[in-house]
Amino acid sequence: MQLIFEKMAGGQGGEETLRMIYEELSAEQTSDASEPTVEEKAWIQAVLLGVLSHLDELDETIAGASKNWAVDRMPKVDLTILRLAAWEIMFEKEVPGPVAINEAVELANTYSDEGSGRFINGVLGTILRQWEGSTEQ
Repeated sequence: MQLIFEKMAGGQGGEETLRMIYEELSAEQTSDASEPTVEEKAWIQAVLLGVLSHLDELDETIAGASKNWAVDRMPKVDLTILRLAAWEIMFEKEVPGPVAINEAVELANTYSDEGSGRFINGVLGTILRQWEGSTEQ
């Protein structure tokens, strides 16, 4: 989320941000590993590239699912979380939709304003229902 946020805010989203994310991941690991695994690093890159390459489609989907909220008027943290989770719902088959929503709500509760978790849950729930309905046909 941090890397996507920085990139969307006009920053480089480069090595310094990656290093900070890796340090945070390392601190969370229970093993003796001093930095994230190759798989974790690959996942971070895949998510960033996935969100950036599908940005227009993600924003269109988010706009359609968020009644009375224009994407360009949403708080940037909320929009970043929505883009990340919507990408997981729509394009990452390894992440079940409810898991993506739960993680997004946790991010909102940690990094955003009070009430953002409910907003994000509602928008993503709508996206998941629409997406599941369109892929079943």
